[in-house]
Amino acid sequence: MNISEAAAQSGLPPKTIRYYEDIGLVEPARRRDNGYRDYATRDVHLLRFLHRARDLGFSVADCRTLLSLYTDGERHSAD
Repeated sequence: MNISEAAAQSGLPPKTIRYYEDIGLVEPARRRDNGYRDYATRDVHLLRFLHRARDLGFSVADCRTLLSLYTDGERHSAD
């Protein structure tokens, strides 16, 4: 899906999604042959997670930590 569809499904503006990619909070989306970003369902899921975390008052640094814990399949539940 393109960035406008990902934005609509995640609740984040496209500008915020690009910002999160620029600062390395999320991996940059794959690019289609025409150069447009191509977001997968998993990407939108992570963007929704970030949207909720930011709405709850977590800082970008906190979100970076939360994402690293969330995406680490080797971590223990206590972490």
